[in-house]
Amino acid sequence: MTLAETIGLYLAEKRRIVDEFPVAVLERAAEMLFETYDEGGTVYAMANGGNAGTLDHFYCDFKHHPFVTEDKTRPLPPDVRRLSFVNLCSSAAELTGLVNDIGADDMFAASLAPFVTSRDLVMAYSGSGNSPNVAKALQVAVDAGARTFAMTKGDGGTCRELAEVCLVVPGTSRFPGQVGKNDNNFHFEDLMLSVNHMLVGLLKQRVAERGTD
Repeated sequence: MTLAETIGLYLAEKRRIVDEFPVAVLERAAEMLFETYDEGGTVYAMANGGNAGTLDHFYCDFKHHPFVTEDKTRPLPPDVRRLSFVNLCSSAAELTGLVNDIGADDMFAASLAPFVTSRDLVMAYSGSGNSPNVAKALQVAVDAGARTFAMTKGDGGTCRELAEVCLVVPGTSRFPGQVGKNDNNFHFEDLMLSVNHMLVGLLKQRVAERGTD
């Protein structure tokens, strides 16, 4: 296969995923986000590896983008409710301290447990759906009565069983680097950012509509 054909393969797989995207699942995730925002709850998010880095993008978008004017020249008035968003991956000091003290499998659960409530939304990102640290924190969220959203691929793993709403990236891949155990991993990571952008845009629309009520 030539370089151009291999690139075309990636893009063709991407188009199939977009065509099969589970819109109704993301619609329900957006509704949970709106409920959390309306109740003054907090969104907590967690992931591993490169996806943990993507959560920094989430943090910036969710914290600021829905709460500025369309031309981005000024923030909305201070009486407009803001969204509280916590990236559980944001502090290297906290994560390494928790891993050192209690182990990697419990690091997110330990960070989340003292604070999560039934008003909150916990967002979990795991390609396999079986990452122990993500699954244990999801269980903490479930036990607290929080809203739970997971994004996975393949069969969804444990996260699919635990989360109230689970978005499973459809399809499989033949592209180099995302076959075998890593099947569809690049597409999962690409779509993770798209999901962020869709949710942020939907929240911005919601905030604007509330401002005109």
